[in-house]
Amino acid sequence: MFIQEQDRGRLAEELHDNIISQLNLIRLNLNDKKPEELNHDLKKSMQLIRELSHNLTPPDLNEVDLTDLIADYLEQINKNIEVIFRHFTIEIPLSEPVKLNLFRIVQELVSNILKHAEATRVDVSLRISLNYLMLTVEDNGRGFISGNHSGGIGMRNIQSRAQKIKAIYKLKTQPEKGTKFIACMAIQ
Repeated sequence: MFIQEQDRGRLAEELHDNIISQLNLIRLNLNDKKPEELNHDLKKSMQLIRELSHNLTPPDLNEVDLTDLIADYLEQINKNIEVIFRHFTIEIPLSEPVKLNLFRIVQELVSNILKHAEATRVDVSLRISLNYLMLTVEDNGRGFISGNHSGGIGMRNIQSRAQKIKAIYKLKTQPEKGTKFIACMAIQ
């Protein structure tokens, strides 16, 4: 229930701060812009709504491999920032909770990078072997002093999701040196 409320809060924030703002600009410029400019602005708003909807819709995890799920998501992000995705995996079945929680962790980390890091590049690495899974998400952004940030809802969600799948993680960051997130879990 708490997670649902957090998701609703995040949805409300995204709708209010991003999409409604875009639509208000279109409304205010109805008389001043050419039809093709308004059409472009509307298409941009529709794309934002599509991306938000795609990010909120739980994927059918039985049908999709974790690597493909992450690659598809990162392909959408690649328009805003350089994305490098490396994966070294073997064919091993992962449970739905593992896939979903790892995917949501990637979404949260990338969202934070786009909002706060002022990064130009994000590197994502996924390694799956017979014994372990390792996920690394690293950016070249501005970083921060880790003791000064208590961690918001996003970081608490990451911690909760990591605990659900018995993953351990570490966040390394320094001002002006980017941020690196590393998670590791045993394959059972």
